[in-house]
Amino acid sequence: MKIAITLILYVLGFLWGCRRLTGRGAKLQRLWFGCILAWCAYVNICGITETPHFSIATLYTAIFQPAGRVIIEWLGG
Repeated sequence: MKIAITLILYVLGFLWGCRRLTGRGAKLQRLWFGCILAWCAYVNICGITETPHFSIATLYTAIFQPAGRVIIEWLGG
């Protein structure tokens, strides 16, 4: 039930936002707006169902943290 309500609210937010985006370049802005809302819905639903998901924090912990540790060791820390 939570997932259905979440999706309905995201769809309503998308429809409201698309109406607000007018003028030159509105189609591209609507596309980006839809992509951002789809990503937010994905992360939100993964949080509700407690399933692992890919996010910016995943990229940080997979690449930048180990690289930082290597640099710190290399500098003698």
